[in-house]
Amino acid sequence: MSTVVGIVNNEGVWIGADSAATTPEGEKRPVLTKKIFRNRDYLFGYIGSVRAGQILYPDFFKPPSNIMLLPEMIRQHFGDFGAIALSQENQTQIHLSNFLVGFKGKLYEILIDFQINEIPEYDAIGSGSSFAFGSLYNTITRKKMKPEQRIKKALETAAFFDLSTAGPFIIEKL
Repeated sequence: MSTVVGIVNNEGVWIGADSAATTPEGEKRPVLTKKIFRNRDYLFGYIGSVRAGQILYPDFFKPPSNIMLLPEMIRQHFGDFGAIALSQENQTQIHLSNFLVGFKGKLYEILIDFQINEIPEYDAIGSGSSFAFGSLYNTITRKKMKPEQRIKKALETAAFFDLSTAGPFIIEKL
């Protein structure tokens, strides 16, 4: 897996990601992955299936102008591209990734069951997310730290403790 971190404030939305690629067994893969990308007015960051992220690139997917329609459009798009799985627990449709999404000055997460949540300040997803959350919480009161610095510190902390998170770290602002 990987770690993706997002911060939102009155100046914008920042999303940062690591660059590790690993197999489900934890083996590192020597590939270049683009875990953060722009598609129209959206900034996407994702963990999980690289293919799921790739089929949302601008060449393959046109996102809606209403963020609340995005999960259903992703579900349909993933179905068209064969990127849907069934939950063994309750047989509902799921995808094999989680997303942080910046859109119109707000930060959202889309979970594997296509649930969408607006994030009020910061979020982290992936295998190193609990370590990143700890770092983000610890840096709330450091007013002199810029969002990019907080995200970099959160990703560094996740990489220190989580074997599936590794640099280089990429951070983009919407």
